[in-house]
Amino acid sequence: MEQNELLLRTAFACMSCDGDIAKEEVKLIKQMATKKHLFGDIDIDKELDKLVSEINEKGKGFLKQYLVSLAEQTLTEDEELDIADVAVQTIRSDNKIEYSEIKFFKVLRSNLKVISDETLLEKIDGIDENYLAQDIRADYLQIF
Repeated sequence: MEQNELLLRTAFACMSCDGDIAKEEVKLIKQMATKKHLFGDIDIDKELDKLVSEINEKGKGFLKQYLVSLAEQTLTEDEELDIADVAVQTIRSDNKIEYSEIKFFKVLRSNLKVISDETLLEKIDGIDENYLAQDIRADYLQIF
């Protein structure tokens, strides 16, 4: 999977993991697409429509599939930093951080093998120890 697609799927998974797609989260993703060109030259509205259809069809299976594909990636520290940053910014965008979102981030974080917690805390705006605390020990496929 290309990094652009992985970043978009990361944002979408974080946006949908609490069972609610907030308009602020959609707005942030569109801003990431247009202002930062974070997802390449895709039609963001069309891609979001596809992802909504996919999650409606697969439900939690969509999140499992995303986590499996993330675990299979060989990423650099910078790529992992981008994934974590997109995840945290998406989670924080609606100013309502649910436990399910923190839990999802922790599972996502467990699949980022190169980057250290210290680097995440230093380089990502809005992240704190709650995102990184190891209070959950479970197989990531059984959580969802």
